[in-house]
Amino acid sequence: MGTHTLGRGLASALFGKTRKAVLGLLYAHPDRSFYLRQIARATGAGQGAVQRELGRLVEAGIITRSGTGREVHFQANRQCPIFAELQGLMLKTAGLADVLRSALSPLAGQLDLAFVHGNHATGKATVSSDVDLLVVGDVDEMELHKAVSQAEEQLGRAVNHTLLSRHEFSRRRRSKGGFLSRVLSGSKIPIVGTASAKTS
Repeated sequence: MGTHTLGRGLASALFGKTRKAVLGLLYAHPDRSFYLRQIARATGAGQGAVQRELGRLVEAGIITRSGTGREVHFQANRQCPIFAELQGLMLKTAGLADVLRSALSPLAGQLDLAFVHGNHATGKATVSSDVDLLVVGDVDEMELHKAVSQAEEQLGRAVNHTLLSRHEFSRRRRSKGGFLSRVLSGSKIPIVGTASAKTS
């Protein structure tokens, strides 16, 4: 079973559908707060179900609630003892990786490898951080641009993608130093395939 398959099912095995979606949204954007209606709209879940999950998560100290009346908003709780672990899990599953996997799925036959690198992979992303995505394969660039734009709309962040053909990836991988060597030696969130796999 591939790494991307494991990642895709992990959050679903641990959390119910609505809780996974809520945590994915809030922990992928820990520096932003959201109103109930925003969360329901973004997750596609009913307001009643979202409200129940928010109440449980606030009670557990996983998210915070502030404001009164119609001005109540919710945010990931950075003081939660497992904040870093939850954020890492959500970025690797519902909050980031699953969105990118879904957006790239129409290109599955053209892709050898895709992964997130940079600040999101290292856990140092801020509210203004873009998503850095490396894609390897003989991909139609217009179709890739369309997929990336779809992901950007869902994530609410810019996705800076670098596309390398199979040949170019193999050539650069054999070379020492340079952009690809730095990226491959750093932290990564796998989306399609694994960086250790060989491409011809």
